[in-house]
Amino acid sequence: MPKIKVINTETNETIDLKAGYGANLRKAALYNDAEVYKGLNKFLNCRGHGLCGKCVVEIEPLENVNPRTFFENLHKLEPHQKLGCRVKVYGDITVKAAIAD
Repeated sequence: MPKIKVINTETNETIDLKAGYGANLRKAALYNDAEVYKGLNKFLNCRGHGLCGKCVVEIEPLENVNPRTFFENLHKLEPHQKLGCRVKVYGDITVKAAIAD
């Protein structure tokens, strides 16, 4: 079972999540009652369809997640960034996210 360490870059708060092999990162966070969005973004997001870009995260190591998706390429993300809603976890990872308003 992969271990996911999530670091909120705004507060330096760390959360440890558990997820099954191949689990979706956004769904795992919601299942573990982790904050994914704040403020109006709780209501104004694409609900995990890869369209809004509100869930951009930095992931290390990238070898333990799926390759970039079509939607991630559309958002022109940095090489170490992915959309949390498009990430499938295949091993232990560290996620850095700014849970922004």
